[in-house]
Amino acid sequence: MVARSEPFVAMRDGSQPRLPLWVRAVIVLCCGVQAAVMAADLMGYPIARQAALIFGGFWSPVVWAGHGIFPGHVLTMFLTYGFLHAGLLHLGMNMLSLVALARELNRLIGPRRMALVYAVTQVAAALLFAAMTPDGGPMIGASGAIFGLAGALIGFAAVSGWRRRRPLGQLWRGVALMVVLNVALTVLMPSIAWEAHLGGIVAGLVMGAAMALTGSPRSSAF
Repeated sequence: MVARSEPFVAMRDGSQPRLPLWVRAVIVLCCGVQAAVMAADLMGYPIARQAALIFGGFWSPVVWAGHGIFPGHVLTMFLTYGFLHAGLLHLGMNMLSLVALARELNRLIGPRRMALVYAVTQVAAALLFAAMTPDGGPMIGASGAIFGLAGALIGFAAVSGWRRRRPLGQLWRGVALMVVLNVALTVLMPSIAWEAHLGGIVAGLVMGAAMALTGSPRSSAF
């Protein structure tokens, strides 16, 4: 059975739920990295941005080769690419989407399972990007994992709503808004890796639906 909290209605006191610590850490890291890169540009060191892309971006050829420019590169880039962004617009859209989705999903599945979704879908996003664009790179940004959260929200809400026979209402409108915002970003920035978005949202859908079917209670820790 799922927890008896009512996931499809707003909090009764009208307050916004507090963001989990790990979400705040992701936001701080993403903003900090972007600030450092921009500061280096202003000081006349564009090589810092280039180094960040080379060492931290996701490169499909590295996956297929099985090795990179330093030991463990093929593994570390699955993590580091999610903290790099192409600019303030890219960063801002992603962080706003992350905050909105995390607040809602946190009420449904709890911070620990949400962190698991974020991590797994970030990897899934990169894997599909590598599979569909073998020569692609560097791919950067948290969008893949954020689409993963959106997918988990849709999957969990759809299955839970079906099991409880409840209308999804406002929840669907919120998810639709996040999808529209990210699609708009894709249009505004044609270099956005839609393959990563696809990989993230599909993996998130599967995980969200599975969590709703298992029905284990949400955790309030982390």
